[in-house]
Amino acid sequence: MEARDLPARVLSGDPLGSMSPLTSPQSGSTVFAAAVVGGGVMGAFSALTAAQLGMRVLWFGPTESDRLDGAQARNYALSPSSVDLLKRLGVWPTLEELSCKVTRMEVFSGSTRVDLTASDSGSEFLSAMVTHGHLLSALEQAVQFCAPITRIVERPSSLSVFADHAQLTAGDRVFEARLILGADGARSWVRNQAGLLWGQRDYEQSAIVATFRTEFPHGGVAAQWFDDGEILALLPLADPHRVSMVWSRSPMDSNALALAADGIAQQVTDRTSQRFGRLDLEGVLTAAPLRMLLTDQLTAMRVALVGDAGHTVHPLAGYGLNLGIQDLLCLESIWKHHRADPGSRIALQAYNKKRGPQLKRVQWGLDLLQRSVVQTHPTWQRAREIGMRLVAHTGLLRQLLIQQALGPH
Repeated sequence: MEARDLPARVLSGDPLGSMSPLTSPQSGSTVFAAAVVGGGVMGAFSALTAAQLGMRVLWFGPTESDRLDGAQARNYALSPSSVDLLKRLGVWPTLEELSCKVTRMEVFSGSTRVDLTASDSGSEFLSAMVTHGHLLSALEQAVQFCAPITRIVERPSSLSVFADHAQLTAGDRVFEARLILGADGARSWVRNQAGLLWGQRDYEQSAIVATFRTEFPHGGVAAQWFDDGEILALLPLADPHRVSMVWSRSPMDSNALALAADGIAQQVTDRTSQRFGRLDLEGVLTAAPLRMLLTDQLTAMRVALVGDAGHTVHPLAGYGLNLGIQDLLCLESIWKHHRADPGSRIALQAYNKKRGPQLKRVQWGLDLLQRSVVQTHPTWQRAREIGMRLVAHTGLLRQLLIQQALGPH
C-alpha cells in the first residue's frame, strides 16, 4: 500500500497549506514538487520536511529495516536542533522514551580530563542518543500516515533534467518533479547522474562500532578518550546499563574484526580505566572506513544534495546526521519562499550559496581537530594536555566548546 492510499496525518508545527501536484503541459502527467531519492533515515527526514510545507513528495528507495550491513547497530547523537525538527514532524513522541539525553561529556587525554555539561550553557541536554532502527522505524511510520508523500519502494533507473522539471524512471513508470533531492548516501546515484564533482580524504582509519553492557549505570554521561593516535568514545543508550562504542583506529578487515570480538570487551574496559565498570559485548562488531567526502557544488540543474550524498565528516564530534538535518533546515527556509518551484535556479543558488561555505568550515574544522588529536609525538601530546587543562579551568572556553557540541550550524 502506498502512502497516498493511507489516511492523512496532521503533522505538528504550522504547515503552510496543501499544495496539489501540478500537471505537465507537455505530457499531461502529474508534476510533484519534489522527488526524494534514498530509502534510509535521511530520505525519510527529507520527505517529511518537504511534506510539512504542503509540498507533494515522491519518495524513492527500498525499505531498509532489514539491512544486513550492520546499520541496525548504529546509533545517532541527535543535536537539540535535530530533536526540534523531529518534534515539528510529530516523530519525537514515539522516540523520546527510546532515547537517552546526554547531559555531560567527559573528555580524556593522558592524565587530563575536561567535563562539558549542558547546564553550563543553560541547555537541557548536549545530545539525544537514539538507535538507527528506532529512528528509521519512527520516521517510516510517520511517512505512512502523511498523505502528501507517495512512496515508491524501488530505486530509479534514470534521471533526465529539463528547464522546468526533472524526470525519474523506475521500472516502466516515469515520474516528474520540480526538484530531485539526493538523500542517497555517500555513494550517491543522484550525485553521479547529475555530474556533480566530488573528492575525498581518506583518514586511513576505521570506525569500529559495538554495543556493551556496563557494570555501572552510565547516568547519561558520554566519555571520549584521545590516546595513541586513536579516538575512543562510549555513548549512553536508553538502557542505563548499555553504551555504544565508536572507536576510530587502524583499519580492520572482516577476519581481524572477527578475531578482535573475543577480547574487545576487556580491552575497552582497560583502555577506559573501567569508567563504567566491566564491559560485556552485546551483538557483533561492525567497521566502516573513515573518509571526508567533499563536493564542488551541492546543486545542479533541478537537483540538490543533502546528507552524506553531499558531505561526510570524521565521527569524532557526532556531526554526521546532524549536518544533513541542517541541510534540510536550510532548504526549508528557502522553500517557504519558493513553494511553487522549489527546484528553480534561484532557490538552488540560494541553497548552494548559504550552505556550501557553512559545510566547508565544519568539514575542515573537524579535519584540523582530527589531525591534532591523533598526533602521537610527545610535543603534540603535551600541547594537547595543556590546551585541555586551559579549557578545564576557563568557563568561557568550556561554553564555546559546549556550543559546538550542541550541533553544527
